[in-house]
Amino acid sequence: MEAFNKYLQNFPHYQAAVFEEVKPYIKTKQYAAGDYFLREGKVCQHIGFIEKGLFRLYYLNDGKEVTNCFCKENTITCSYRSLITQQPSDVAIQAVEDTRLLTISNDALQELYKKNLFWQQVGRLAGEAEYITIDCHNRFLNDLSATERYKQVLEKEADLLQRVPLNYLASYLQITPETLSRIRKKIART
Repeated sequence: MEAFNKYLQNFPHYQAAVFEEVKPYIKTKQYAAGDYFLREGKVCQHIGFIEKGLFRLYYLNDGKEVTNCFCKENTITCSYRSLITQQPSDVAIQAVEDTRLLTISNDALQELYKKNLFWQQVGRLAGEAEYITIDCHNRFLNDLSATERYKQVLEKEADLLQRVPLNYLASYLQITPETLSRIRKKIART
């Protein structure tokens, strides 16, 4: 739980008391690679903090999985739209590797919001960070060529190349695995 405490310290007005306040609401869960934190069509009832491991968020487009996000250690994961609206999620959240997650239920989160303005601030800032992540990914997909997208992953998220199967990476880059293979060979030769 220390990693979560350090995460909370990044927010303005953090005090040690807020970590003590949240502890009773936290549940630790283990996920094996391939397990789901959330399946598409289910309502998101929990928010999770990744202590160790990696999740991918994906949706189906004409029956094909499209990975739109990888969530790593020391980050939050959930289907924000589903959590906020309490409507079925259009994304699934699946462990890519064995993962340890700290979860807080939506009911507990609502209770924390009422108890302390700090938690409202965490909720707002986490939601804003999620919006920025989605916006940056959309620009990444729309503004860069396939080769540029791969090079950017090499520069900024090289660890994904060791942790993620190539078909998930290709889906994230929105290219076919064959195109990804050609790009990798071309870059390796230069």
